[in-house]
Amino acid sequence: MTTFDVIVVGELNADLILQDMPSFPEMGKEKLAKNMTLTMGSASAILATNITRLGLKTGFVGKLGEDHFGEVVLETLKARNVDISGIQFDPGVKTGVTVVLSFPDDYAMVTHMGAMEFFSLDDVDFDYIKQAKHLHLSSFYLQPAMRKGAAELFKKAKDLGLSTSFDPGWDPDEQWENDIFDVLKYVDIFMPNEQESRFISGKEDIQDILNFFADYNEVVVITQGSKGAICRHMDETFQAGVFNVESKDTTGAGDSFNAGFLSKRLAGGDVSTCLRYGSACGAIATTKLGGSTASPTASEAEQFLEKHSEEIITRL
Repeated sequence: MTTFDVIVVGELNADLILQDMPSFPEMGKEKLAKNMTLTMGSASAILATNITRLGLKTGFVGKLGEDHFGEVVLETLKARNVDISGIQFDPGVKTGVTVVLSFPDDYAMVTHMGAMEFFSLDDVDFDYIKQAKHLHLSSFYLQPAMRKGAAELFKKAKDLGLSTSFDPGWDPDEQWENDIFDVLKYVDIFMPNEQESRFISGKEDIQDILNFFADYNEVVVITQGSKGAICRHMDETFQAGVFNVESKDTTGAGDSFNAGFLSKRLAGGDVSTCLRYGSACGAIATTKLGGSTASPTASEAEQFLEKHSEEIITRL
């Protein structure tokens, strides 16, 4: 008997988001930000809260420090109805924090790793994992200790009968080493963005990239920012455009897209339906500030799609 639709394994940190700046910072100069938000961050936690808002029962496995930033993260997860019984606390480390410089069409980030650096496979309770139908891992490169055990994590999840998805995130060292391919062997749905997919595959052309990952994964969905997303399922390829909305903040939009895509896929939706729903969730997220606070509920996503009847999905 399963308790959760999804269990997310991943990093936990707070986001300090600075907005409304006249320009990007310069060395030796001070710029003023007119707005500031302190909120829960991390791709993993945002994905967990977003997919819970869409109606899925979600648990989380991760690590926090015993500090104010950790309290912000924990209280947000609890308020968003994410089960936190898989989260551990380490008084010897600080909770990670990311400073986000947010602009209407892009962002820049600086992160202090904190507890994320020490979270490992040893911190994962597989009696907890086996209560779920699906396992998701985000931010492979931001979790050096978990990275060493990620292949085993996914293999054990598959052995327990779970389906799996994987959002690798950016490699801050920009080394893009080959250990990720040991993980991909056990991944059903691979969800990089376009830059990540190029560096991981070593290929430039998007069709060559899709062909490369299709040898590993049943579904490959690559987010492309303002261009939308492209998806390969078996021998079919689909391009998703974007909905026309007034963007305020792109922070977490990709995580909102991923939550929408996964929620429909886990409900048995075909990839075209999943792409459209994910695109709607991502679009709604850009119309609000913040990551964990911007993603829609299932009702909001459905209402959005009723108002936006334009066709954005093309079979290539």
